[in-house]
Formats: sequence, C-alpha cells, structure tokens
Amino acid sequence: MHAYILRRLLLGVLIIWGVYTLTFFAVNLAPGDPFANLENPKMQREDLDRLRRKWGYDKPVLERYVLQLRKTFWADREVLTFESDGIEFSVFAAAGGNALAARVQTPPDRVRLAPTEVSRLDGAEEVALERSGGRWGPAPIRPGTYLVGQARFVVREDGLGGPFATGGVTLEASNGEVRAAQTLEAPPPTIPIASDTHAYELEPNEDLTYGPAVVSPDRYRYGGVDLVVPPEPLHPGGLTFDLGTSVSHREPVVEYLAAPLKNTLLLAFAALVLDFVLGIFVGVVGATRPNTKLDHGLTLGSLFIYSMPGFWLALMLVLLFSVKLGWLPAEGMHDPGETGILDLLEHLVLPAFVLGIAAAASTARYQRSALLEVLSEDYIRTARAKGLDERTVIWKHAMRNSLLPVITLIGLSLPFLVSGAVITETIFSWPGMGRTVIQAIHGRDVFVITGITLISTTLVVVGNLMADLLYALVDPRVRLK
Repeated sequence: MHAYILRRLLLGVLIIWGVYTLTFFAVNLAPGDPFANLENPKMQREDLDRLRRKWGYDKPVLERYVLQLRKTFWADREVLTFESDGIEFSVFAAAGGNALAARVQTPPDRVRLAPTEVSRLDGAEEVALERSGGRWGPAPIRPGTYLVGQARFVVREDGLGGPFATGGVTLEASNGEVRAAQTLEAPPPTIPIASDTHAYELEPNEDLTYGPAVVSPDRYRYGGVDLVVPPEPLHPGGLTFDLGTSVSHREPVVEYLAAPLKNTLLLAFAALVLDFVLGIFVGVVGATRPNTKLDHGLTLGSLFIYSMPGFWLALMLVLLFSVKLGWLPAEGMHDPGETGILDLLEHLVLPAFVLGIAAAASTARYQRSALLEVLSEDYIRTARAKGLDERTVIWKHAMRNSLLPVITLIGLSLPFLVSGAVITETIFSWPGMGRTVIQAIHGRDVFVITGITLISTTLVVVGNLMADLLYALVDPRVRLK
C-alpha cells in the first residue's frame, strides 16, 4: 500500500510539472507584455524594468522558464540588508526567531557610478573613481541619477549631491565633480543597537563580522538608519510554493487565490452533495424497477437534464426564481450588509443546483447500470434464496460493489467542479476561481493563470489517488500492489 501511494505521488508530481510546463509556454509565447497593464504616470519605467528582470522577462523564454520554475518550488534564503556608516547589517532566519548580524564593508579599489536609463538619455555617462589611499576621485559628473551597486546617488542641476554612504564609501558631489572617502576608518569594538524597548550589542568575530544574535521584532537604530526586524520569521530557504505576484492586483498569488478557492470549494461541495445524493438515489430507484414506467421516466428525465446547456438552465432559473417569483437572490454570496449563514445559503441554492443537477443525471446513469449488473450476480441470488428481504439485499450486499464506478466519479468530480464552474460563477457573480480565471485571462495576469492551473491539476491528481484508495476500502477484491 505504501509503495503504491509513493509511486502514485511521484507520478502526480510529474503530471503537475508537465501541466505547469504546458501552461507556462502557452501564456508566455502569446504576444504582448503582461506588465504593460501597469504602465501609468505614477509607475516609473525603472520600477517596471525591475519587475521584468525579477521574473525573467528580459531573458529568452527558455531561461525565463527555468527561472520561474525554480522560484515557484524553491526559495533562496531570505535576508534583509541595511547599510549605515560603513557597516552592513543583515536580518535572517535562525533558531528561535530572526537574527541580526553585521560586517564591516570593505571599500572597493574603484567606485563605479552607472547612470539610469532616463539619465543616460539626458546625456549622463558612467563615472569611475580610482582609489588613492582612503579617497577616490575626483572626476567630472553630469546631473542625473546614478546607480552605485543597488543604491542610487542623485546629482542635482546645481552640481551638488550627497553626502551619501554606500558600500563602505561616502560619495559627495560639488561644482560638477564627484569624490568619495572611506566611511569607516577603523572597526568598532562592538556594535550597539537599540530601540525604545530593546537593546543589544553585537560582539566581534575574527573576520570583521559581528554577531549573529537573535533579537526581538522591533525597529532598531544605528547611525542614521532604521534596522527593521519583522515579527514574522523570514524564510530560511528550501522547498516552497511561490506562485509569484499578481500583476493586476500586486498581491502574492497564493494569498490572492485563497478567498476565491474557498468560495469555489464551498460551491463545489454543495454541488457534489446534491450530485451524489440525488444521483445515487435515482439510479437505485431505476435499477430496482427496471423497464417500468418509473424507470423509463427517470431515464428520459436524466438524459434531458444532462443534455441541457448549463448556462441556459442558469438563466432560466434566475428568470423564474429571482426575477418572476423573487424567492432567491440572483448574484453574489451575500446581500449588501449581510454576513449571516442563512443569507449565504440563499445565494448558494441556485449556482449549486445548476452545477449539481447535470452531474446528478450522469451519476444516476452510472449507478443504474452498475447496480443492474451486480443484481444479476450469483451471490445476490444466494442472498435472496436465504430469505433476506429485498431492502437488505440491495443496501447491504449489492450497493457496496455497485459503488465502484461512482467512486471514480467522486475522484474526478471535485476538480471538475472547481475548474469547470467558470460559466456558472460568471452568471451568478459568484466570487470563485472560475470568475477569477476569466479576469486573469482578460488582464493577461500570467501568474494567476499559472496558479489556478496548478491548483486544478493538483486536485485532479489527489482526486484520482483518493478514488483508487476508496476502491480498496469498498471492494475487498481490489488490492493495491
């Protein structure tokens, strides 16, 4: 049993990877830029370029695929860094909470100032300051914004800029020239940090580093910089499930999909209950009264409902029960200002009925055929020959074996309902995964599309595995090897 489950899980991982790959290339080979929707007067071009670089949209599609696949399932160690007076502080995960460490920054032999793209268009050029003792430069520089590592140094139109400390040096511009000096002449014996409620001293090591020390979450002060230690633990690195950030909503996809997934699961569960309770009941009634008027009527009704377009049924129910009779609400999960369970159930009736009734018609056909086949078996005739009443024969002896085909439907119905409720959720304005994926496609939100596909695929894999495991529980003749 355990070996079988392990093999199926490994196969499921391969399936999920394959679907992820197909989805990635489908959405990334389509024309257009997913970040184009973010362009507005408040969004700087450098910020858009940084987002494109973060997710590999400045690279060929194959390199982008490898980068995003790694970022989705593997996380680097999360580290927060701060600079102050020639010392670089880092906050990272440690046993017992977040830890703070520091190191003395080693000044470089050459200081490079690279203009941003906008400043380059205005005539700014790269500046390189050569070291002479504890100083660098001077060198002529034009007004603009320059990158020194990851930091920005701004030279105003009057030729002034700074003083600005980064990377162990302090930059300053005046009279159209820029120069740098070493920020820290000698390493301090200890590094004290303090907030309004906490105080620590980082002890020195042999390699110009200090600490680390586990510190309480707070905003500490050193020099002119705030050192923020967050209350939540930072990621230590390793396996993760990061679907990226929604381009349209600027929110992590996992957090953004949490509410729609919960709403869709609620709708799918209600439809699933209706599907199997009604479907199994109708199938049993038809199988126990074969070739009667009741059986023919149930068969005809099941085929009629199964053939009925779901969107047409939804619109007709809205027209009848919401517009004409006014019994049930037509859209949303709650009325404005209402949060009660009764209000939720009223909004749940119509979409759950539309999703569940067509599936129940199919389940009824499967259940009728399976039960008719089981009722012709020798052990059923033996049970009847022993004098058992018909109810015991049906529900105790025949039903267990006739449920095997229905179990397959159980394993496949939940992921189908989660991913296939697009039209129903759109008609009833149900805030679930179906409506979310439509919005993501219209907005070309590639990370949300990929996330929804991964969740749907995972549900299919888990549903199939659950169906196989239930086989062994329902039918003792089935053994998983």
